Parts: sequence; C-alpha cells; structure tokens
Amino acid sequence: MIEKDHNDFFSAMLSKKLSPKLLKEERLKGTRLSVTFRWLFILLAGTLLAVQISLGYTETARHGLILIFVYFITNLFFWYAVVNKYNPPYLGFLGGTIDIAIICYHIYGMAAFFDPTAATAAATTFLIPVIFMIYTFRLNKILLLYLIIIATIGFNLVYFVQFSQTPGLLSANISLSPISHIFKSVYIIAIGLLCIYMQNSITRFIEKQLEEAAQKNQLDAGMKIEQQKNRFAAELIEKERALNSKLEEEIKKKDAIAKQLKANKEQIKSIISNLIGFTYRCLPDKEWTMLFVSDQVEDVTGYKPGSFTDHPMTPFSSVMHPDDMEYVKTCISEAVTGRKKFDLEYRVIKKSGETIWVYESGRGVYDKEGNVLFIDGIITDISEKKTAEDKLRDTRMLVKSLTSNLVGAVSRTLHDEHLTTKYYSEKISDITGYSADDFIDNKNVRFSDIIYHEDLEEVKKQVAESVSNNLPYSIEFRIVHKNGRVIWVQENGRPVFDKASNAIYLDGITTEITDKKNAEHALIDAKQELEKLNRQLEKTVEERTARLTMANTQLLKLQKENLQSQFEVLKQQVNPHFLFNSLNVLTSLIRVDPELAEMFTEKLSKVYRYVLENKDKDLVTLATELDFIKAYIFLINIRFAGKVFVKIEIADTDSDRQVVPMALQLLMENAIKHNTFSRKNPLNIEVSANGGGYLTVVNNLQDRKTKMVSTGVGLINISKRYALLSDIQPVFEITGNQFIAKIPLLDKDFAKHEPDLD
Repeated sequence: MIEKDHNDFFSAMLSKKLSPKLLKEERLKGTRLSVTFRWLFILLAGTLLAVQISLGYTETARHGLILIFVYFITNLFFWYAVVNKYNPPYLGFLGGTIDIAIICYHIYGMAAFFDPTAATAAATTFLIPVIFMIYTFRLNKILLLYLIIIATIGFNLVYFVQFSQTPGLLSANISLSPISHIFKSVYIIAIGLLCIYMQNSITRFIEKQLEEAAQKNQLDAGMKIEQQKNRFAAELIEKERALNSKLEEEIKKKDAIAKQLKANKEQIKSIISNLIGFTYRCLPDKEWTMLFVSDQVEDVTGYKPGSFTDHPMTPFSSVMHPDDMEYVKTCISEAVTGRKKFDLEYRVIKKSGETIWVYESGRGVYDKEGNVLFIDGIITDISEKKTAEDKLRDTRMLVKSLTSNLVGAVSRTLHDEHLTTKYYSEKISDITGYSADDFIDNKNVRFSDIIYHEDLEEVKKQVAESVSNNLPYSIEFRIVHKNGRVIWVQENGRPVFDKASNAIYLDGITTEITDKKNAEHALIDAKQELEKLNRQLEKTVEERTARLTMANTQLLKLQKENLQSQFEVLKQQVNPHFLFNSLNVLTSLIRVDPELAEMFTEKLSKVYRYVLENKDKDLVTLATELDFIKAYIFLINIRFAGKVFVKIEIADTDSDRQVVPMALQLLMENAIKHNTFSRKNPLNIEVSANGGGYLTVVNNLQDRKTKMVSTGVGLINISKRYALLSDIQPVFEITGNQFIAKIPLLDKDFAKHEPDLD
C-alpha cells in the first residue's frame, strides 16, 4: 500500500512540469520581493529627505515628500494584497505602472525645477533596469514586456520635454546630448530583453529541477520502502521485548516518580516565578486560548493571569497589536506545522494603552500521532532593547552617511611610530588606491610607509608639536599612490588623550589636494607674468608722462587722466581673479568632459585675443564688442551653469555705432561681483539698444549678505574714457530692485578729436 502511494505521487510529478499552482506560488514570491523593495526604497528616501531638510533643501524635500507619500499609500494596498495571497495579473500591471510613473515624475520634477541634466542622469538608467529585475521574478512575460515599453516611452518623454526647454545646456555636453540619450534608451531596452530571457531561463530551471527531483525521489523511495519494511519488523520485535522488561521496572519506579514529580513541580514553579518574562501553555486555536499563564504576565501586559485563564476570559490575541497579528499567526503556524521551535518579536498593547515590544520563544507539544496538543512558550518585555537597537541603527546610518559624503577620508590612528590605523572610511581607497581594510592594524600596508620619504620627518614633527601643545594640526604632504604616482594630501586632525593625559589616538580627515597644489603653482607663474606686465605698463606710463610735460597745462591734465583711465582698463582687462577662476573651471572640464574643455579654451583665448587687439583703441563698433561679449558669456555659462542669464536685443541700426572697448564686459562683471545668485534665484542681465543713442544694461538686485568692497574703479573708468571722447556721459542709477547702466553709442564724426602726443 505504501509503495503504491509513493509511485502514484512521483508519477504525478513527472507528468507535470510547472503546474498552475506552482506558477502562482512563484509569482506570489516575486510580488513579495517587489513590495519589500518598495518598503526599502521608502525607508531610504525618507532618510534622504530628513538629511535634505536638516541641510536646508526644503524645496527638493517638498517634491520628494509628495512622491514618498503617494508611494507609501499605494504600497500599503499591495502589501495587504500579498499578505492575503491575493495576486491577480492586473495588480502586477498596476504596480509596474506606478513604479515607472513615480520614477518618471521624479526625473521630470528634478529636471524641471532643480537640475536640467537629471532628465538623462546615469542614476535613471540604473533604477529602471532594477525595476525590470524585480519584476523578472514574477514570471509574467507580458507584464515585463509592458514595463519595457512604458519605461522607454516615459524616460524619453521626460528627456525631450526637458530638451525642448534647455536645448543649449543638454547639447553642449556630449554625455547629455540626444544621441547619448538614445543610446541610454537602447541600453534600457537591452536590459529589459535580457530580463525576459532570464525569466525564461528561471522557468526552465524550475521545471528541470522538479523533473530531476521527482525521478531521484522515486528511485530512493523504492529502496527505502523495502529497507523500512525489514527494519520495521525487527524494531517491532525488539520494542515488544523492551516494553515487557520496562513494564516491570516502571511498576517499581512508579511511587518514586510520583514523589520526584511533586518535587519537580515545586522546583519549576520556583524557577518560573524568577523568570524575567512569563511562561504559558495555550491551545493551538485562533485565539491562543490560555490554559496556564505565570504570574509575571501582569508585569508585561498589566492583566492578571486569571484574565486569560478564567471564565469569562480575555483572549491573548486581543492584546496583540493589530498590525502584527498576521505576522505572529503565520510564524507560529509554520513552526508548529514543521515541528520547529519559533522565535519572534512583535508588539503588545498593555491594559494601560501603552504599546510595548515583546520577544516570544516556544514550540508545539504533540501526541504520538503527531497532532499538536498545546503550545508552550515564554514571553519577555524587550521594549528597552528595541529602543536601544533603533538608536544604535540610526547612529550607524548617520555616521556612514556623513563619512561617505565627505570629500576626504575620516581616520583614527594610534599615536605610535608607524601611525597604526584603527579606522578609515572608504574614501581612503579613492585617495591612495588601497582599501580601508588594507590599513587596519597595518594589515597589508602601513600609512607611514606610503608618506613620501622627504615629507615623513616633517609630518612626524608637526604631529608631535600638536600632541605636545594639545592643539589641532593641519599638514600638507605627499604620499605615494598604489599605482606609484606621487600625490598631495592635506590632513586636518587633533590628538585624543586618556584620563592620564596620554595621547592615544589621532583623529583626522585626509583630503587629496593635488589639483590645488598644481593650481597654486599655476597661479604663481601667472602672478609672475602679471608682475612683468605691470612693470612694462609702469615703464610705458613713465615714458608717456615725460612726453606730456611738453604740452600745455590743460592738455597735460586731460592726457594724464586718459593714461590713468587706460591703465585702470588694462588692470580690469587682465583681471587675475577672472583668469584664475577660468583656469580652475578648465581644469575640472578636462577631467570630466574633454570636448567641452576644448570649446572653453577656444572661447577663453578669444576673450584675451580681443583684449590684446583692442587695448590701445579708444572706440570699437558695437558689433565687434558683442562678438567678444558672446565668448565672455559662454565662459560665464560654464562657470555659473543655470545661475546667470544674459539676454541681448540690439537693433540692426545700432550695430555700426561705437562704444569704448570692454565697457559691456566691465558692467557684467560688476553685476556678478556685487550680487548673489543661484539656480532658484538667478542673476538676470538684459542688454538692449533700440536706436535711442544708448546701450542699456539692466540687472536685478540681489545684494550679497557679505558685502563686497566696492572701489568704483569699473564705473569711474567708463565715465572718464567717455569724458575724453564725447560730451555725452554714461548714466548709472538704481530703480526699485534693478541697477541700470546706460552708455552712449557714438558716431565717429561726433567723438572729440584726440591730439597726437607723439
């Protein structure tokens, strides 16, 4: 009979590959995975929102809060469906649509209101394939194909909406261009098709495993049945003999056992009364009807033992938190069915209304036929433990977040000869090429060994001085990267002392400053060139001053003002601050976008070529000045991306009229210098000329909180140069929240004649 039942079972397994019931179970597992992923994403996004709010990014946080709220509400619905094992196909399509919609709306919101480049960010091409991977395990090809289609449409729709609004910004960078975006879309589709292939492979794998397992179990079962027949017969005979022998012994020991049982009951009662939690025995029904509860139940729940055992009784299920009821029921049911011990944590509502966390451990008690009779266990109050665990988890997440977002690597080292490392954040790998684990307790490398040999003694000397004076230290020195390259780093830290005032640790942060050092050398070279240029200018001024002594007093006065004005113009034209900022931007672009760096270099050379070609001219045409200013605006857009906007409207009739060279550049630089601006509140500069005889430059006023020292050199420079050329003077005024500058547009015949001093 046993052999027949086994053969029928395995025949059924061999005749079915992947039954509808098994397919339904596998799809339910995939659904649970997607719901769990959403809870993890909500937790991660909520943590990010808390950090953003603490840092002051309220606008970005408000945008994210709306999405998280929507995501939370919808995921409650999906969670409830999964708990109840309700998983019709339309829920998969609904969940996938919501996932893709949330991602696309988030991309659109970030691109539209905060960063246009978010529309084609690399994070997007990562997040959408993750959604594909999660839905792969639902084993629904049509659903997966549907996700690929709507994700591709949504991803491209958001990008081209943003591209229609900021085509210049996205086209200027090849990694953000439409061509690049198309390749990203192809990449997303390819990942989706790979997921479909993987889904087919998973299905075939499950079918193959079922078939092989069925065949193997059928063979093993046949052999085991025969062995069990023989063993069962021998065991029955042996058990019968043993039972007869034990029966006589049991009769003799009955009285002794009764006495020992009474003593054991007293001992158990004493032990139970001293336990931290309370013990119980209950029936395996829906309400967990209590047959016995120890006195400590009142300390945990606030209810007396009789409340759960006497009639009318309070069901123990009534004190469980409603949100944890299904979880507790599932865990205990699975453990009892599998004849295993169960351990779980859940919430209980005390008689006072207070919610606490408890830990429950127990197992089932069975009869000889394997039917469960009772459930025995112990329940302990762990509220303080859960509170401590939550605080510890939050602290660890905060430390990890802070150290991962720092530019440098946080460290703690011993104050010994080799600066033995006890802790390094993972950023040290980006700086040295070695992992943090390589340095811990000098496992694979000592930090003192990678310090450049010429700098080692100076580093130790400065650390010793810091320890001796109990002061922070800041040291710049060189280290040897794992690849052999010598780089510069800066370490800021301070010593940590024990109660006996002995230095035990050095806590600090190490930052790579190679680019800074290279920039300093470049600045020194530029400074030397500027000093040389200034000496040449001084020599020129001296020579021209000597010639001016031959002119009359009035002419001498005018020419001296002209030379002084030109000198100030040259100083403004070769502004070191502007040059250094431009070089810093160029250095950054060379690493991240060589093509854009090449365009930046071309525009920068055009600016300085214009300066050199027109530095000795009194007037240039407005068209020439505007051609120069377009190159200057390009540099501004790269440096202050999305923060400064320049609008130019010039009538064709004014293009041939003349202005003093660099006047428009000085006014723009003056606006940037004295105003604050951001992506949210940009600086708007409008340049216009409509045939009225003036070139008007208007910018909105957004005064800096920290006032820049104003020398007035730029505006005075423009006024003096026009005084030498014309009777028409520039006008500078503040109206409401705008600064307005009007500079004359001159004709050649109208300008004053300048005498030739040579």
